[in-house]
Amino acid sequence: MEIENYFIGKEKKEIFITVTVSTHGVAVTEVKLIINGSIFNKGASTNGAGLISKTSLGFASQLDGGTIKIETDIVLTKIPKSAWASCFENLQIHYYLEGGESDQKNPFELLPAEKKKSSSGETIIATKRINLLNR
Repeated sequence: MEIENYFIGKEKKEIFITVTVSTHGVAVTEVKLIINGSIFNKGASTNGAGLISKTSLGFASQLDGGTIKIETDIVLTKIPKSAWASCFENLQIHYYLEGGESDQKNPFELLPAEKKKSSSGETIIATKRINLLNR
């Protein structure tokens, strides 16, 4: 799985993340910052839609070399089984990062290799990793 990069810049700016999920299932999203061998919980959705409102990851000077891991679990129990495959294929998750260098990719999108489904197809797990780097 390829990890994408977000360039945070060298200024002491605050870096933010927002996550949006387009699904008919019930979604739960967690954001974790991995830096210097430690894991910090930075946010979790509470609304069943997997949404993470604009949340601070910290200041650029503290984030260089870190990785954010965003995991979204989607349960399709309330969806007709005949629609599960379509829910998997059409799943869209957007990851908006703010505060870093301008003129870079935004939003990041969930790539096909970053999602998998349970053997029954009832649960989808999407995992996105983004490196936070200075140039």
